[in-house]
Amino acid sequence: MYRDLPVLCLIPARGGSKGVPGKNSKPLLGRPLIAWTVAAAQESAFVDDIVVSTDAPAIAAAAAMAGARVPFQRPADLASDEARMTDVIEHALVTLAAGGDSYGWLLLLQPTSPLRTAAHIDAAFARLGESRGRAIVSVCEAEHSPLWIGRLPADGNMASFCDAAAARSNRQQSGPYYRLNGSIYLADVSYWRAQQGFLGPETFALVMPHDVSVDIDEPLDFQLAECLLRRRLATS
Repeated sequence: MYRDLPVLCLIPARGGSKGVPGKNSKPLLGRPLIAWTVAAAQESAFVDDIVVSTDAPAIAAAAAMAGARVPFQRPADLASDEARMTDVIEHALVTLAAGGDSYGWLLLLQPTSPLRTAAHIDAAFARLGESRGRAIVSVCEAEHSPLWIGRLPADGNMASFCDAAAARSNRQQSGPYYRLNGSIYLADVSYWRAQQGFLGPETFALVMPHDVSVDIDEPLDFQLAECLLRRRLATS
């Protein structure tokens, strides 16, 4: 509960991963990837209900084994590469409401962020209180300045790649930039529906360290997450 309203933790986990096939149920240090996120939600002081939205029986089984609810199967049209997360979330909220479950707060946790812990989730709720906002989105400092990034034409000519002065500046001169790390999205449900997403005028950032901001999209990300989790477990 938060501010006397129930908190839904929704974990979206489709089965059609391209970068790492079957990644959401793939073992990571002996347990399915999705189980790490379920465990973090279970240990949070604020989460009331943990629901997984998936189209894949293997993911549903792994999520249920970890202790999450899987009360519906995600429709195929919401599990495609083109499906919008907004539609996935709305489908979950409407389906749960039809079964008598309604919530004041929505916490979206992607299973591809296994290094996020209950402490980070609870920090998001604390940040919500401090900011007096209606939504929190996690970020981390960007590894590279966006001033050094550009597009290349077919011939690779760099005449308009980026501003020459910016390219000569060092990281300290350009100042810190931040990027979405995909780990935590938190909002009150009415605000999320009004904005059709988590970003808006009353959204504030939760800054997280790099070493917990791994978002698994490629095989190398999986290996990095495994290495960092081993290090964490060795020092705990």
